[in-house]
Amino acid sequence: MTKNPFLTIFIAILGTVAAMERENISYRLQSGKAQYIAKGGKVGRKPGYRKPEEEKAEQYSGVLKLLGKKYPVKMISKFEGVSASTVQRLKKEFCL
Repeated sequence: MTKNPFLTIFIAILGTVAAMERENISYRLQSGKAQYIAKGGKVGRKPGYRKPEEEKAEQYSGVLKLLGKKYPVKMISKFEGVSASTVQRLKKEFCL
């Protein structure tokens, strides 16, 4: 079976057209977002989506108590019924 040179050229052209289309889509998305912001639109998370530290300390008091006693993260997550990533995040946030 011989290699068709026209097929190679055709595939290269299709790849270039796809890259151009990708750039065009990106440009339209960015300009639409800029237009939305210019008209007063808000982008990002809503205010108040994070809990204050006092509320977290109250909600996860058992986790924080066990972290203070240097229990392992996996054991704390089992005892308190929260995920290990939550325990690690609290450990980092409260510097325990």
